Amino acid sequence: MPSGDTSPYDPALEILGPAGGGLPADNGDEAGHRLTFLWAELTDRVELRPAETDQAEAHMVTAAREWLAVEGDQEAEAHYFDRWLHDILGYERRSDPPRPS
Repeated sequence: MPSGDTSPYDPALEILGPAGGGLPADNGDEAGHRLTFLWAELTDRVELRPAETDQAEAHMVTAAREWLAVEGDQEAEAHYFDRWLHDILGYERRSDPPRPS
């Protein structure tokens, strides 16, 4: 974790890693894909919305700490991604398609 006066942006780019050019190959790791999406969004906010840099960097630190607490617990990971992607970052939840009668 970066110290209080160090930007978390560079470590966030390291977390994003080589996937920064696109999603990693599909190896069945849904959490990996969702982490890529989450960290891409947070780093994009720093790069593309400078007015949101402080908030995005605070989110990076919180998201990293929370991930360490849930990693490996599929149910906790699902709640983590739901909260971060929808409640915090504002992505719309997909509704289930209607079932045939």
